[in-house]
Amino acid sequence: MMNRFIMVLTAMIFFTSSVSAMTLREAVDTALKNNPSLQQTQKSIAAAEEDVKIAKGQKGVSVSLNGSFDANKSEGASASESLSTRVTGSLPLYTGKRLESEIKSAELYVQIAQLEYAQARDDLIYQVVTAYVDALENKATVLVNLETRDNLAEHEQNISDLYEAGAKAKIDLLRASVETSNANQDVSRAKAAYEVSLTELATLISLDSIADFDVEDLNTSTDMADLESCLNIADRVRSDLQADALRIERAEHQVTSAKSGWLPDVTASAGTGFSARSSKWDPTSDATAGVSATWSIFDNKITRARVDEAQIEVERLRLSMQSDIENVHKDVISAYKNLQSALVRLETTKRAVELAEEERFIATERYRAGEGILLDILDAEVALSTARKNHISARYDVIRYRFALAHAMGKTL
Repeated sequence: MMNRFIMVLTAMIFFTSSVSAMTLREAVDTALKNNPSLQQTQKSIAAAEEDVKIAKGQKGVSVSLNGSFDANKSEGASASESLSTRVTGSLPLYTGKRLESEIKSAELYVQIAQLEYAQARDDLIYQVVTAYVDALENKATVLVNLETRDNLAEHEQNISDLYEAGAKAKIDLLRASVETSNANQDVSRAKAAYEVSLTELATLISLDSIADFDVEDLNTSTDMADLESCLNIADRVRSDLQADALRIERAEHQVTSAKSGWLPDVTASAGTGFSARSSKWDPTSDATAGVSATWSIFDNKITRARVDEAQIEVERLRLSMQSDIENVHKDVISAYKNLQSALVRLETTKRAVELAEEERFIATERYRAGEGILLDILDAEVALSTARKNHISARYDVIRYRFALAHAMGKTL
């Protein structure tokens, strides 16, 4: 099931692209399937699960088998041979909570690996979304530049016809030609930017190339939660912050494991075996059982150093988590403020487009009536193009910063 991040996107973008064009959902699915870094992160979960098996195995019964065969020959004596074998089982009874801490530490690392995978997955989704929106914005810019170029070319043709009829001065034709040439340059640059954005997206999702896009309609709702709520959500659900908390807990168990060096190890054991010599080849057997304890009374302060090292690691991880929280808050605040600014720009640029369209209409009608000059039409056309591209930038910034805010809050889980 597509995660909540994509569900938010579905509510914000209505797909109108053709069958041949790659949708955002397809781009995300392809990236999740093909990205080698994400696959590598996923493998760490399996490795961590094997470590749990190892840790639990050390707490269970272990059985060993030992055997030997000796043959010797001394001068003046007959050769002799001996055979012996023994099976021994042991079970740790008490290790000063060392084994228990190691098991818990391994289990926590599995959870950490899962959270690291979730964060890496969310980061990849956000990168794909950002690249996809960049491509859409570039495509929309190309369309505006094409329309402007066509309008200016039409004006140039009209001026050329009037110039041939002797109704307009050559300077008007020259100015119209210059503006058309400039518009052609804008089209070329916009197309190049669009092609680059497609290449970047293809690389991100591990494909050689991708299909063209249709510009999509965006939901530009002004609905926003308050900043404090966004920060609280981030503190609660960010995968990397949850992983930081588990790293601290794991380090605390490692402190307990290190302190076990001051405590005895108690082990129960039982064994049986038999032996025989060539002189008799009459095997004898025996069985043993018992409990043994070892206690390191003096280790030249090695245990103390290990405990201190483990406690320092706990403090380091706590500081690291605090730094991560501050960075998360910075990301949330930055995305929140950028979204607020983009929403304001969306409204102002929408009004600017309306005014620019009215200005072009007036300039065109005045020119047709012989009351205006060509410069007014060309300036109005360029002003309208600029206003439309500013509006496109604002619209795509709204969607871009909505996803930035969602990602910063950790709502992709």
